[in-house]
Amino acid sequence: MGNSSQRVVVKVNGQEYLVEVGDLNTTPVIVVVDGHTYEVVVEGQPTEIQAKPTATVSIPPVEITPHETPKEQNTITAASEARVLAPLPGDIVDVKVQPGQQVSTGDSLCVIDAMKMRNEIRSPRDGRIANVEVSVGQSVDYGDVLIVFE
Repeated sequence: MGNSSQRVVVKVNGQEYLVEVGDLNTTPVIVVVDGHTYEVVVEGQPTEIQAKPTATVSIPPVEITPHETPKEQNTITAASEARVLAPLPGDIVDVKVQPGQQVSTGDSLCVIDAMKMRNEIRSPRDGRIANVEVSVGQSVDYGDVLIVFE
C-alpha cells in the first residue's frame, strides 16, 4: 500500500492478525489482513489510528467482509467453471502460464499489482489453459477475464 497506509496488529477473539489499513479518507478503504485484501466501508468519521508496527491495538468494531465478485461473476463461473476473473483492479506485472499449459490447483497464473502490492492469482482447479486474456503491463478492472480453461 502507499505512504498513507498504517500497519497494526489487531487481536480478535484472542487471534492476532497483521492488518495494513489504507487511506481512511477514501471509500472503500483497502485493508490487507494477513495477506488477504478486503474493501471496507467505514461509516461515520474515521478516527486516526495511533500504532507502532508490532503493537496490539484495540479499534472500534468494523465490519470486514471478503472482497467478492457478484454471484454471476465468481472467480470461476458456475456454469462453465472455465474463467478466472480479476478479484481487484490493478496492473498485470507477470503472466506465468501460456495456452496449452497444464496447471494444478494453487499454481500461480499471473500477478496483479494493486496499490503497490503484488497479488498472486492462483489456479482454483486442475486443468489446461485454453487462453490467456491478459499481458504484462495491461490494466485490468474488477471482474475482467484473466485466464480461460479448456
